[in-house]
Parts: sequence; C-alpha cells; structure tokens
Amino acid sequence: MNSTPDRIGDLVCAYLTEQCTVIIDSEADLRAGENVVHTTRVAVRRLRSTIRVFADLFDETQAQQLDAELVWWAGMLGAVRDLDILSVRLAERLAELPPEVVMGPIQSTIQTELAVRRKKASDAMLAGLDSERYRKLVALVRRWRSDPPLTPVADESAEVIERYIKTAKKKVRKRLAHAVATRKAGEPSAELFHRARKSAKRHRYSVEAASPLWGGKAEKIVEDRKRLQDILGDHQDSIVCAAFLRELGARRGIRSGQNGFTFGVLYAMETAAGDSLLTDLKPFL
Repeated sequence: MNSTPDRIGDLVCAYLTEQCTVIIDSEADLRAGENVVHTTRVAVRRLRSTIRVFADLFDETQAQQLDAELVWWAGMLGAVRDLDILSVRLAERLAELPPEVVMGPIQSTIQTELAVRRKKASDAMLAGLDSERYRKLVALVRRWRSDPPLTPVADESAEVIERYIKTAKKKVRKRLAHAVATRKAGEPSAELFHRARKSAKRHRYSVEAASPLWGGKAEKIVEDRKRLQDILGDHQDSIVCAAFLRELGARRGIRSGQNGFTFGVLYAMETAAGDSLLTDLKPFL
C-alpha cells in the first residue's frame, strides 16, 4: 500500500508523472489511428495545468519552455478532437429533427465537409509526430517525468497544496462571475465563459493531484467541477457548431440540389441552446 507523500513536491510530481507517461505512450496509438486523441489531449491539459497552478514548485524558465511546446501539441490534437465533437453533436441534432424538416442531402453534406477537414487536421497531426519539434517535445517530457526541475518550495508539507487549490478556486469564481455579469449586461461573453471553463478545469486538475491526500473530499469536488465543465463546455460547443452551420449553410445551401432551410433550423437550435445558461450556472455562483 502506497503511503501519502509528505512533501508537496512528491504529491504534485506523482500526478505530473502520470500525465507525462500518457503523452509519451500515446505516440504509437496515434500513428495507428487508435482513438486516443482525446485522452492524450487531456493529459497535455493536465500537465499544463499542473505547471501553472503549482508554478512555485518548478523552475520558471524550464516551465515556460515546456508550456510553449505543449501549447503547440495541444493545438495539433485539438484540431482533430474538435471536429470529432462537432461531428457527434451535429449527428445528434439531425436525429432530433422530424423527417419533414430535413430537406436536401444535408447529412451527407455535413459529413463530407467534416471528413475533409478532419483528414486535413489528422494529416497535420501525423506530420507533427514526424517533426523534429515533436521529438524534442518527447525528450523534454521524458526529462520532466524522470527529473522535474523543482524549487525549494517542493520540500514544503503536502498539506500546503490546499493553498494552491484555494487560489485556483477563487479564479474560477471570479471569471465565472465576470462572464455572467457581462452576459446580463448584453455584452459579448463567449470568450469570458470559455476562460471560466479553462479555470474550472485547472481547479479540477489541482484537486485531482491532491486526491491521495484528500480522498473522498477530492472526489466530491472533482464531480462538482465536471458538472460545471459540462455546462460551459456545451455552451462553447454550441457557439462553435452555430458558426460552422452558418458558414457551411451560406456556402453550400445555395447550390443546386441543396436546401438551406435545415441549416437554418439547426443554427436556430444551437443559438437557442444558450438560453438556459445563466439558470444552469446558478448553483455555481
């Protein structure tokens, strides 16, 4: 039975090591076309979150170097994953519509468009795997896994992790309150809610790192953050989906054999999806 780490450096690095391992081990599966884009992307997010939330524990210059490369790789993975999310969402939306509202070959039009875009994004990701930049990234992640550049702060008691988690939690509340106030004022708020969602993820990941110390307490907080992420994530997905439908409908809906009506119906569904956002967020304010 593993004992709970006494030092915060050991506690945080155990979590960091898990993420590094997922990233390193994902390469073969990504090359083989296995469904690991999402898990790899999440590991990248968790690693970035760890070196940001617990920034005092790591050498600043080396942490910035790692973060910059992780941003690049997350972008590659995200370009593929976002299209997968869009594909599933639109398939579900179309399934909700009565047959008489689905006019023209809209399903095949959407599927073809997304397949073309995903192929391009996937090819770019695979090219990234073959790049010298990726090789350097993997080498960097390996070094962080085996010998993270810790500062003397890492020798403090594991109990001080609560201080970092409280700071992460305050940032969520601040960003969420600002986004809600901005939306109530009728001002553009999409980017603010997106930032609040990212803060919620960082708070959740910091609590995950504390799980060996906090046990059931951590599990409850993580579940609460997941619910908040789901609400904000659905809101973000609806914005992305609406933009896609507007662009594709305007470009393809006017062609011979096409009918732009269903594009408009789907667009209306997505824009209406955000009507309950403020009500859904009340328990988190």
